Amino acid sequence: MNSETLEKLAALDSAGFLIKETESAGEFLQRVENTEKIYADFEAELASGEKVRLFDLFEVSSDCRISPELTAEAAGITEKLYGFSVRHVPGFYLTKQVGLLWGGCMIGDPEENFAVFLLRDAFRKKAKFLNYRREELLAHELCHSVRQVLDDPTLEEYFAYQTSPSGLRRYLGNCFISGSDALFFLLPVMLLPIAELLRALWNPSFPSWIFWIIAVLYPLYLLWRNFCSRLLVGQARKVLVKSGCIHPEAVLFRCTPDELLDIGNSGADEIDALVRSKAEKSVRWQVIEKRFFRQNEIPGDEKEELNYEN
Repeated sequence: MNSETLEKLAALDSAGFLIKETESAGEFLQRVENTEKIYADFEAELASGEKVRLFDLFEVSSDCRISPELTAEAAGITEKLYGFSVRHVPGFYLTKQVGLLWGGCMIGDPEENFAVFLLRDAFRKKAKFLNYRREELLAHELCHSVRQVLDDPTLEEYFAYQTSPSGLRRYLGNCFISGSDALFFLLPVMLLPIAELLRALWNPSFPSWIFWIIAVLYPLYLLWRNFCSRLLVGQARKVLVKSGCIHPEAVLFRCTPDELLDIGNSGADEIDALVRSKAEKSVRWQVIEKRFFRQNEIPGDEKEELNYEN
């Protein structure tokens, strides 16, 4: 690959366009071109003044759009933490009725690489709702919009939650990585009163203790799985830091679990060779190597600002 193309790919990576695991440079550039056209068509429709219906679920309009200034605040968080700043994904305040505790989400079509951010309408006038801040939710969803191309649900929430100022959310965020996790977490708890009622009114020997065991076991499983995921990332981080990598968190964010395992099982003096080996086979790793391993020293003042702690 010539240097001009690599520079272009690196710039797109910095803008939040990650390369898929087996994607060639040509396929990636074509995908980005298609994505930009989809967003341009959407912006043109939005500019007409009419409400735009998305995914047959809701309507948005220009008057409920999240301002570029707020999006820039969130982009500043992801830039410092993971080395990307997304400006092309639009955000909107959702004015329809939502759940009592719902704060925001990202919704999109991975096949077309189109996504929008949605925030509770209460965030239009205030920066905080319950324990969540507006820029934190936006930064969280920005991570989802960028990393979804890696098709790695096991660590998706881990990296998104690292944008939170709350240490508890950063630690526990990756416990729930799918809708079934929440279901299996809540279902045994909701069945406990029924089990106790059956024991009291129907059969005193009814084994309600089984439901207590189930109610405890699944949360323990979630905590164990989260611990293992954090161990995987943490070991890879230690090796990258020892190797002198200039932005370990950005590299980790762009890795699949298998790649994190490869890094974690390597010695610090083996990382350069490992990265070169991966770059020979993967365009994505050529970009990672260029941005975070090749003569791209971050100026001294910026180095002090980066925070790699969990």
